[in-house]
Amino acid sequence: MLHKISDFCNKIDTIKKMSDDLRVLKYQTPKSKERDFKVQNLIDTIQADCLLVSHDKSDYGKEES
Repeated sequence: MLHKISDFCNKIDTIKKMSDDLRVLKYQTPKSKERDFKVQNLIDTIQADCLLVSHDKSDYGKEES
């Protein structure tokens, strides 16, 4: 892993929060062009963050202080 475990977990938490926001925006907000733009923006951001996480494939090694 290129990052600390805490950074990895924080990124996953962020992705989860964005997915929760996406669900609310998509299903509890009246349809409009602005809403559709925000939905697409969240989808793009979630996909980009997932791609970053998926490419972090190096072995985890505890950093020495």
